[in-house]
Amino acid sequence: MKNLEVAKVLYAIAEILEMKGEDFKPRAYQKAARSIESMSEDVEELYKKGKLKDIPGVGEHIALKIEELIKTGKLKYYEDLKKEMPVNVEELSGVAGLGPKRIMVLYKKLGVKNLKDLKKAAEEHKIQKLEGFGEKVEEEILEGIEFVKKKSGRFLLGYIMPEAEEIKNYLSELKSVKQIEIAGSYRRRRETIGDIDILVTSNKPNEVISRFISMKDIDSVLAKGVTRSTIRLKTGLQVDVRVLKDSEYGSALQYFTGSKDHNIELRKIALKKGLTLSEYGLFKLRDNKLVAGKTEEEVYKKLGLDYIPPEIRENKGELVAASNGKLPKLIEEKDVVADLHMHSTWSEGGNTIDEMVVAALKAGRKVIAITDHVGQIGVTNPLDEKRLIQQAKFIDKLNKSYEKQGLRILKGAEVDILKNGRLALSRAAQAKLDIVLGSVHLATKMPAKEMTARIVKALENDRVHVLAHPTGRLLNEREPYAYDFARVCEAAKANDVFMEINAFPDRMDLSGENVRTAKEIGCKFSIGTDAHSIEHLKFLKFGVYMARRGWLERKDVLNAWSVKEIERSLRRK
Repeated sequence: MKNLEVAKVLYAIAEILEMKGEDFKPRAYQKAARSIESMSEDVEELYKKGKLKDIPGVGEHIALKIEELIKTGKLKYYEDLKKEMPVNVEELSGVAGLGPKRIMVLYKKLGVKNLKDLKKAAEEHKIQKLEGFGEKVEEEILEGIEFVKKKSGRFLLGYIMPEAEEIKNYLSELKSVKQIEIAGSYRRRRETIGDIDILVTSNKPNEVISRFISMKDIDSVLAKGVTRSTIRLKTGLQVDVRVLKDSEYGSALQYFTGSKDHNIELRKIALKKGLTLSEYGLFKLRDNKLVAGKTEEEVYKKLGLDYIPPEIRENKGELVAASNGKLPKLIEEKDVVADLHMHSTWSEGGNTIDEMVVAALKAGRKVIAITDHVGQIGVTNPLDEKRLIQQAKFIDKLNKSYEKQGLRILKGAEVDILKNGRLALSRAAQAKLDIVLGSVHLATKMPAKEMTARIVKALENDRVHVLAHPTGRLLNEREPYAYDFARVCEAAKANDVFMEINAFPDRMDLSGENVRTAKEIGCKFSIGTDAHSIEHLKFLKFGVYMARRGWLERKDVLNAWSVKEIERSLRRK
């Protein structure tokens, strides 16, 4: 049983328990679910090693339930809970703004049991008449239903990646496999993906296909051929494997990686040169003679183009830049030395500062920022100014030990931007911190004009170094805030505020498109994992993916500067 399946069950249990009025249990199940969802290691492997209780948030009782899920594929406790509930919790909780309490009100007052009932009640304007709802909430529910339909069948890159890489590694174990790569939107590092395309070269295609369709966790084999097969996993993810000839591997990899628009334009370039391009190779139109196909590099070269990195193959100007030798030198994971957004047990994190520091040092970081929550956000134990001072003193002591080991720990905070545009922290307290992240957590449905003014005021009047998760989106869950993005970027540039690329898989905010827009306005960027446990520190790469999709270079990203440059830049505020 895969991590996503286990996490899904634990999340559903948390929702039902909250609907039943439980106080502490829901949060425990949510914490365990988040940890399992974000792990790179298979939860089944941890079970076999007897290490389930090593997972943050997993105690003895939850460990036993995970064990039952792994052994039987079912959980009696969960099945019994569902029988007690008259509504489809999984379906309804997927609509933004519908928490357990509202779901129960809708059931008791209007008999809403599922998404179909919810849509009918909203379209008949029955929801707006309920106390605590109103016309605006009803409109948001209808928007949420459409969003649920739109996201259907899309998987978050960050949570599906371990599973995809495991399949790739499993097939790679065959000696007959010469080359293997995952193509498609996965290789372009889109935030969400619909399916997985794996390309393989081998002189024994039957062996590859047989191994592929005999994997564990397959729900069904949708198609089986000599060189191509398609399966659906129990998670719902569809995976396709193609076994290719060496001579066509590069052209196929290019074809199945580029976006539709990128490939159309590339074929036009080929035609102008008297060539034709397909997944099988680049051929002369005159005599159908193969010109290139073995590698992507030779395909692009024969078309008169520099090699285009997969992340920017979207037909957004990359083909013109490649023809003129003006492609950017995109930032790489190895360039990033800092993580400037993480939480600890001082607020809602799952690990102590000491544990976060040790893990960051092990991961090769040279600078980290501890940025626990300050303000009115509804999390456990947000810091007040007194506790923030205590934390700062603790970090000062840690720095004396860890600076010798090549790690600088910054004293920071993620501070709420209030509705009036001020930070929920005095200017005197702001001045004592190395780094201040400003972020919107509450009143997220403000009209665009008001939200724009709110954020701009914070950037102009308070000591904000970084605007955290700038658009506020939650992938497959919530749309971005409504505001004038360009205006906010202009304010960030004018006030030396870095736009954050939040690397947490649920956010990956900014998107590649937003990053590109902000760069063109003149903004600089900061990457933060938003880690709530040591397991989350590995998310930094997802921030790099978004940076690359936005055409960023090393010079554009604070995390890729030297330690002295980072500190000098932050001190300027």
